[in-house]
Amino acid sequence: MQHVSALAIASRGRLTSFSVGYKTGRPRQTSRRENRYIVRNARVQPTASSAAIQLQVAPSLGALVPSRTIRRHLDEGHLESWRPLSVLPLTHTHRRLRLEWCRARGNWTAAEWNQVIFSDESRFNLSSDDNRVRVWRSRGERLKSAFALRRHTAAMVWGATAFNPRSHP
Repeated sequence: MQHVSALAIASRGRLTSFSVGYKTGRPRQTSRRENRYIVRNARVQPTASSAAIQLQVAPSLGALVPSRTIRRHLDEGHLESWRPLSVLPLTHTHRRLRLEWCRARGNWTAAEWNQVIFSDESRFNLSSDDNRVRVWRSRGERLKSAFALRRHTAAMVWGATAFNPRSHP
């Protein structure tokens, strides 16, 4: 029976139940509930590898499910493995002060901005971090703090420029 005709019959009240037809292929190793449990574990610990999730869920599932199966269930749960966003750890006070600074200068004229010195900094890593940490997250969740990696092992180099780049004696 086609999908459209089944909906038409169901809307007229003639169809009381649907039955799943014969499926070819190997039966699924985990149930829908167990799949949700796997996805929930990845949400709770987004930096855990599929092998670590495999070991966490094994006692509940009663069997050791292959890590490839874990990755497939995470993919079905719309979770993908991504490199985490690397950010400096800002406190609520830092964020509040930045917002106050921006609001105070929101209506400045070009002449006022010409009096400002713009600066930037570059960061050079001091540690031998291999940057292989990955997180399980959905698309659009990159900026959430749970998926960000906070790092401090670097040297910062500072530079500045202004509208009139000459320095005064």
